[in-house]
Amino acid sequence: MKWYNGVHVKLLDWFFLVASFSLTVGTAWAVFAPSSSPLQVEVQDPEGTFLYPLDQDRTLEAHGPLGITTIEVVQGKVWVEDSPCVNKVCVAAGVIRHSGQFVACLPNRVFVRITGGAPPSEEPDAQVR
Repeated sequence: MKWYNGVHVKLLDWFFLVASFSLTVGTAWAVFAPSSSPLQVEVQDPEGTFLYPLDQDRTLEAHGPLGITTIEVVQGKVWVEDSPCVNKVCVAAGVIRHSGQFVACLPNRVFVRITGGAPPSEEPDAQVR
């Protein structure tokens, strides 16, 4: 038991302080550390989660409760080509190409995202004049 600036600090207090600091640093490292894994397309539907390389062109089908959602992978870009949902918000979402970006078709329970690779650059997505 030590005194620090007039406050009584116990051994367990030091343990929780060190554990909290370690958890914070570990989480920050896991989130912000660059990854060297190849970019992949992750398709999640009620049947499971499937991974495909982003550098191979292909047409994917995800099976949801409403029917088949068609996903296109072409030249490192991914988009939902067609979906049986009513509003087709997932089709209107457009192209994704960077790690962390995603498109979701909520009515059909289909989720598409890009994983792996380095975090996206700090370049702007658009400029306004």
